[in-house]
Amino acid sequence: MFSRSTAIRLQSMRRRIQCTLLLMLCGLTPYSVYADEVDDPLVIESSCEGVSPGKLERCMLVESGIRANLEGHYGEADIIWEKLRRLDPKDPVPDIWAAETAWWRLVLDDGMSSQDVLIQKATDRAIRLANAKLKIDDEDAVAVGAKGMALMMQARLNGLRGRYLAAGRAGEKGRVLLEQAVVLNPDRRETLFPLAVYYYYAGVAPSFVKWVSWLWFVPKGDRKKGLALLSELQAGQGPRADEARFMLMVVNTYHAPMNFSSALASGRLLHERYPENILFQSELVEVMLKEGLYEEAIETALALEAQAPSDSAARSRLMLARILRAQGTLLMGNSDQAEAILNSVDEEQALLPAWGGAWLHLVRAQLLDARGERQQALVEYAFVIDLKGPSYNERAALIAKAGMVSPFDPAEYRESPMIDIGPL
Repeated sequence: MFSRSTAIRLQSMRRRIQCTLLLMLCGLTPYSVYADEVDDPLVIESSCEGVSPGKLERCMLVESGIRANLEGHYGEADIIWEKLRRLDPKDPVPDIWAAETAWWRLVLDDGMSSQDVLIQKATDRAIRLANAKLKIDDEDAVAVGAKGMALMMQARLNGLRGRYLAAGRAGEKGRVLLEQAVVLNPDRRETLFPLAVYYYYAGVAPSFVKWVSWLWFVPKGDRKKGLALLSELQAGQGPRADEARFMLMVVNTYHAPMNFSSALASGRLLHERYPENILFQSELVEVMLKEGLYEEAIETALALEAQAPSDSAARSRLMLARILRAQGTLLMGNSDQAEAILNSVDEEQALLPAWGGAWLHLVRAQLLDARGERQQALVEYAFVIDLKGPSYNERAALIAKAGMVSPFDPAEYRESPMIDIGPL
């Protein structure tokens, strides 16, 4: 069953598209149908407008599934992909979207190796189905694009798990196929988002290689082109626009030249549109802290702690929000209250991302530094740096390394970018 909000949106989308098709059949412009909604930031215009009636159900299912992902309703998305699969069991696209839902869960907690199996299984099946279609028509744009997206997902998974050679090979093959899919059908937007992300990250490979070294094997990136394409997608229609918006928010939050005001505007809009998306809310807290909006960050973190998501991956971010709330309290200069908040987090019992302990010890180190207990702080910083496997967090380690050099000072605290590649 869909949530009530999704059911209402689907019903509204059907009515709007039916009206649009009716107007088009009468030779009239459909745009006046949406005139009263253009300025509403909460309205997400459908990219299914103008789709032929025979393909309308498929398009609407894809949009509703992507939107369920953006809302953080991953179980709902799983149901939608299964419905899409039943429409055409030979279609590779449902498996692509099923893998993407697993990716959203993995982004929340990349220590969830259970998602690896789902991603690998879904993308393998998508490639098999795409290959079967390509044997019949080697210029089938949908099949070419689906195979390209599946290979890109496998590249990301292999890179995340340290299988760099396999990741590099899959990534380059995926890029070629996605570019081919765009040539075959320039109007097909699904392939543009993974291609934009590829261009950007491959374009920053020389600096990013310390974190994702498989990108050395896929050098044909273009940072400017990737950002331009993401900006174009963000300005477009359909829920893919908000995927691009979130990607740009991440870039502006963590990559030089950082643009916190832009990231904050994106974060506010995403949280307003998708208030139950735990990842968006968690990242919004991070941006607020970076912008020095400590009181608002604390309020947003408290609201996040009060959420009750059904998905275990999303629940792992609730206690992380408490750690971030402690950091915000510390940055406001209230070390006693920050300590009380940290002490309420039981590291052994709390549901945290696999790397959540790194942040607990990092903020504890900062607390000790703020109190002038330098030697104890150094022990905590070293602990964060020395973590291994899924418990290790690169960003926490970078901050800890800086803390080893200069004591934490709430009045002077500034994070360095994870990717420092200078201005465009």
